[in-house]
This record gives sequence, structure tokens and C-alpha cells, in this order.
Amino acid sequence: MQRVLFAGLVLALGLPGAAFGDDPASPLARKLAQLKKKHEADEKELKKKLADAKAADDKQQVNFLIKELHAFTASDAVELAQEGKKDEAGLEAAVFAIKLLGPFKLTGADMDKAIAIIMDHHIDNPKIAPALAEMVDAGPNGLAFLESVVDKALNKEVQALALYYNALAEDAKATAAEGPTGDPVKIAAVRARAADMMERAVKLAPDARVGEDTLAKTVPAELVALKLAVGSAVPEVEGTDLDGKKVKLSSFRGKVVLLDFWATWCGPCVAMIPHERELVSKMSEKPFALIGVSVDEEKDALTEFLGRQKMPWAQWWDGPKGQLTRMFKVRSFPTLYLIDAKGVVRHKWVSSPGDEVIDKAVAELVVEAEKGKR
Repeated sequence: MQRVLFAGLVLALGLPGAAFGDDPASPLARKLAQLKKKHEADEKELKKKLADAKAADDKQQVNFLIKELHAFTASDAVELAQEGKKDEAGLEAAVFAIKLLGPFKLTGADMDKAIAIIMDHHIDNPKIAPALAEMVDAGPNGLAFLESVVDKALNKEVQALALYYNALAEDAKATAAEGPTGDPVKIAAVRARAADMMERAVKLAPDARVGEDTLAKTVPAELVALKLAVGSAVPEVEGTDLDGKKVKLSSFRGKVVLLDFWATWCGPCVAMIPHERELVSKMSEKPFALIGVSVDEEKDALTEFLGRQKMPWAQWWDGPKGQLTRMFKVRSFPTLYLIDAKGVVRHKWVSSPGDEVIDKAVAELVVEAEKGKR
């Protein structure tokens, strides 16, 4: 019944059905390729609908449909994984299911089944790396999975990757605990444990791949990121503007910087744009800069959006897992960092704290910056 309801909502929004493509692989691999292609087409259409939606209710409905699409596609992927649980295609289907469920924290029966297939039949296969990555934000179940892989894997590369992602999961816990009620001593202890895991990972398998880089290249930056918190100085980092030019964050030194990690498909991010426009206008003669850091998967999606929306401030494109996104431990959107004129993080907000809170914090730091120039 739920699948019928989902299909009805999709039709109501006018989304076309996706055609299946050809794939010369095994029957199971062909089914999986068809499922992936259909999901990609459906999601692309939904994200376009989200970008075009004006009313908050419409955006909410499309976001619901995206979540439902992930859940239903994951269920189909799990069925394929169970059909060939010992095969490479079965492993790929299980990993695909976890990648669909992870971003929405959709733990439950399908996630458990996918994890069981990996643990029982593929624990020493490095191809489980994408599933390990998704466990970072999957809560206690994800952490338990990562710890199990560390304990049971015999393959050094798999063990190293599990240690690395386990460290990121621990850091995510520390980040969630930050705030007025957080215990700085406990948070520091968690991050120290995470740093130890990362160092162990590099020693085990320095050449293990994490995205486009190796652990040996990735971990040093992550160790710096573990020390990045409210009250700490921002390390030297670079962003990439829309012309592909590298821009150092330190080039904004002397100004208060609001660093906004956002995406065109993120409803709450888009809802902030009118107020950000007002803030930039109001602070045009002040030592203040707003920098938007887009995590859109495709740069074209950002440039197309900016062609429709007036956003007269610096825009950098980082992608979903870029250097800045990793460095600033961004895992949900929007995430905002407010950095003072000396380059010290003064506030961090995961989701908008409200227009008044942002305005007050910016105004206080701008006054501070102006006094420092006298």
C-alpha cells in the first residue's frame, strides 16, 4: 500500500517513469544496474522539483518523496542482495542499500539485512568501504557495525578503513555533544580516542583508498579537523570559487566571516537565502563577508541555481565530500561557522539558529573587529 501511495504522489508531481538501460553483466548485476538507473533518474527529477518549489509545504512534500524513494529503492536492493548474498553483485546491492539508507538515518530491518550480508559473506572485501562510510552517521547501530568490522576483519585494508570511519563516528558524537551543556573534558577525550584510531589506520594500510585519496593523504587533515572547535583558530584552508580559482580563507582575515555549508536541494538552506541577502546588504560597508560553500554533487546544479536566485556573496563549490566539508566536520545542512576577524571560530550552528541569533552574533563580532582596527 505504501509503495502504491508513493507512486501516486510521484505521478501527482508529474515525474516521468525511468527507462531501464542495457547491461551485459550477470542477471543479478543487470537487475541492480536497472534499479540504480531508475533511482538516479527519479531522484534527479525530485531534486529539480525541490529546487523549483516555492511554498514550504511543497518543499516538505518533495523532501518526503526523496526519503521514501531512498527507502523503497533500498528495500528492492536488499531483495537483490539476498538473492545473491555470496556473489559480488549481492555485495554491491547490499552496499547500495546502505548508501541509500544512511543519509536519512533509516535504520531498521533493511539496514540490518544489508549489514548481515556484509558481515557474514564479505567482511574482508575492500569493496565494503562505501558501506563503512555510511555508518558514520547511522547512530549506535552504525558504530556497532564499524566496531565489529575492526574486531573481525582479517584484511588489513578493511580493518584500517573501519578504524578510520569509526574515528569519524566518534568525532560525530563529540560534535553532537558540543554546546552550553557539553562536557569539554569528555569531548576532548572522545576526540583523542578518534585521533588514535586514525593513526592506527594509517599504520595498518597507508595506501587504502578514502574517496579519491589514500589514508596517508587524508588522515593528516582529519587530525587537524579533530582540533577544530569553537574557540580554536581555523587552519589554513582553501576553497574553490565558481571559476575554479583557489581562494584562501585567510585572505578574509580582518573580516568577520559567516561560512555557510549548504546545497541547492536543501530546503532549510534555501529558506535562509532571503535573510542572508538582507544581512549582506546591511553589512556591505562593514568588515564582514558571507561565503557560501556548496556541497552539491554537480557544480552545474549550483551555477544553474545561481542563475535563478540572487545570491550576491562569495560562492565556493566543495562537493558532497570535499576538503572543506571534511575539515569542518559538516554532516547536515545548513551548517554555519562564524569566524571572527582574527580567524577564530566563535559560533557553530547545525541548522539555522534563527535570523535574530545570527544577526546579533555577527553584529557583536563586527563591533569587535572595528574596535581592533582603531
